Amino acid sequence: MKNNNYISIARIEDTDELMQFIDNEWKKNHILGINKDYFLYEYGNEKLLNFVISKNKNNTINGMLGFLRSSTEKNTTVWTTMWKVSESAHSPMLGIRLLNYLREQGYKSVMSSGINKETEEIYKYLGFEVGLLKQYFILNKKIEQYRIAAVPDNIHDKSLTPSKDESLVFKQIELNDIKESFNFNDYLNRIPYKDLAYFKKRFFEHPIYSYNVYGIFDDSSLLSFIVVRIINSQKSSCMRIVDFYGQEKMLTSLTWHLLEIMTSNKHEYIDMYSLGLSKKILLQSGFIDIDDDKNAIIIPNHFEPFIQSNISIRYFTDAKELGNLRIYKADGDQDRPSIINVGN
Repeated sequence: MKNNNYISIARIEDTDELMQFIDNEWKKNHILGINKDYFLYEYGNEKLLNFVISKNKNNTINGMLGFLRSSTEKNTTVWTTMWKVSESAHSPMLGIRLLNYLREQGYKSVMSSGINKETEEIYKYLGFEVGLLKQYFILNKKIEQYRIAAVPDNIHDKSLTPSKDESLVFKQIELNDIKESFNFNDYLNRIPYKDLAYFKKRFFEHPIYSYNVYGIFDDSSLLSFIVVRIINSQKSSCMRIVDFYGQEKMLTSLTWHLLEIMTSNKHEYIDMYSLGLSKKILLQSGFIDIDDDKNAIIIPNHFEPFIQSNISIRYFTDAKELGNLRIYKADGDQDRPSIINVGN
């Protein structure tokens, strides 16, 4: 049977049609289907869009696969995002063709966070590694009434208290601090490798969400930095670590200071989804693996709308050097608004 679907990288002139496809085929009233400025912020790439699309013989879009880059370099990692083929395409393999087309573009690795458990076997068949991110948390024990987390009455504090290194300087940082004081060349083997342009766009220029970025300095050198988003919900608040980059042993010192912020601002907890960090470092930093907690505590993941339940985040990757793989909550499209009226 002849295949009449033409696959390509989308062009900027495809924007309106692609947004309409998202609204009709992906989810009605999704922010990317109705907010053109936000759509172009996420996926605009000069004359192109970061989407692989298919068009039928009538030159109409009938399939899409979005992707986001971790750096401006050609050998960047890309995360896949919105992946949908219209039933009208009548081509059960078209979705796989879209993914294979993306993999043929020469990127260092292709990965995704937030995949469905039901599709894991497909990714394995295609040669991807699949797995589960771990969720860690530190509870604010001074909170009298938890409104976001669900905390059993008999919970026991099993976490260690992180230590403070008096020789290091902690502060909230701006983009220029990273530009002048952080050596990205030390992390060229990190998967995904992220450059200054990535952090600038992803966190400092985000048009809807506000992020706080904190760094640990040794003299004038920025050793590590961590990205936090404050969630205000249910007449309460929490701190979510959504990215961490740099020397990983510095997590302990960073967390010591974050605990002070958590306590002084009466946030219910700090949580972090991650993959690849040393369990020893995480424990020394005061984190508890939510899977290891036997008291059935609930640390929610969904806030638009708010759902008080624990949510697993699954991923796939075709990266070969899995020891260099690090995944966090903000990777891909896992920490992005889906509706218009949000402002956290």
